[in-house]
Amino acid sequence: MKKFLSVTLLVILCVVGFSKTTIVHWMHHSPARLEFVKSMSEQFMKENPDIEIVIQSIPESEYKTKLLAAVAAGSGPDVAQVPGEAMLELYYYQVIQPFPKEVMSIEKLQKDYIEPTVRNLIIDGEIYGLPTDVQTIVLFYNPVLFEQAGLDPNRPPEDWNELIEYAKKLTVWKDGKMIQSGWAFEGYERELETMMSCAGATFWEDENRTRIKVEPAMIETYEFYKKAIEEHKVYTPEFGSRWTGFRQIKEGMVFGHGAMVGSFQVGSHPDLVFRTAPVPKHPVTGKRVTVLTSWSLSIMDGCRDPEAAAKWLLYITSEEAQRKWLEETGELPSLKVVAEDPKYKNDPLLGAVVDSLNYAEPTFSKGWANPASMLRDGYNDIIKKGVPIEEAAARVVKEINKYLEETFGQFK
Repeated sequence: MKKFLSVTLLVILCVVGFSKTTIVHWMHHSPARLEFVKSMSEQFMKENPDIEIVIQSIPESEYKTKLLAAVAAGSGPDVAQVPGEAMLELYYYQVIQPFPKEVMSIEKLQKDYIEPTVRNLIIDGEIYGLPTDVQTIVLFYNPVLFEQAGLDPNRPPEDWNELIEYAKKLTVWKDGKMIQSGWAFEGYERELETMMSCAGATFWEDENRTRIKVEPAMIETYEFYKKAIEEHKVYTPEFGSRWTGFRQIKEGMVFGHGAMVGSFQVGSHPDLVFRTAPVPKHPVTGKRVTVLTSWSLSIMDGCRDPEAAAKWLLYITSEEAQRKWLEETGELPSLKVVAEDPKYKNDPLLGAVVDSLNYAEPTFSKGWANPASMLRDGYNDIIKKGVPIEEAAARVVKEINKYLEETFGQFK
């Protein structure tokens, strides 16, 4: 009997001794990101055999609904990828928890990370996430088309005036039809917000950042785009998708996220040659601003081992991981040691992308629904429906403030 009990006790001790902590990781689906994160999880588990990582990738259209429902039901993940601008909303809803102080301190976060990438992740003196999928807006241009238009391919436009001047030289019309656009755009909100910021927009009506306001910079930016189409005729909405046209070597310039470096390099148009450049400055304010957006890797409410979760999240946002993402896709790093590496700063394609962090500002948008997307509604009203600029801008601001009040007003 004693022998039986001893064997049983030994088995129990062995099972306990080899039990694993399971960390369930949710992310919105992207084939490339899923493959990368799975690869990193396999490496992590080899180095940490006491922790098991379970990756679950969910279509972005269903992601928010499923995540919040699962957390409310007590069956949510231990860690999740969430929009950086949604951090305050998730904090108020109490669905995220702070990083353990012994794993990451605010002092270390601010010392190691580029400030705009972590500004929204510190709430009430605690850290609620690590930045991932960091993006800014940069200018992409085709040097071959530049040369054909008599432009110096080594000198991209420095300000808004040159942007229009170059675009006019790059635009080709034939028999009343545009066959090449000098600068293509479709009212993407991050691009509009970037240009508005260059023109001097602050967006906020008050210091508490509860409401935004109509500003001259907003009106000026909408007018700039309207004139680019109607007066300068460098683009027309009928020309089609700006990404498709750029790939097909039918557009001279286009704004986009740095991750488009990887997208343009892989595809069905091997003849495409492109370069990256900083956002052109506003000719009067002299400002060069680019809007920074990101997702966050956060520990969710209900996670039973925050230290193990934090250890995993630090691993997939490590220097090694960020270098891989930057080199393979153009996704921006958040660690200073990577961003300041001369290897990237001097790279002909990645240099301008990494440099954009030096003049980046986090988006004014806050909340998972991304109220800044309504800037695009204003663009469409002006360009496609002929709504007067002031009227369209006023409606956009009204709708954004309505969203902010409905989402955050209850927490005042």
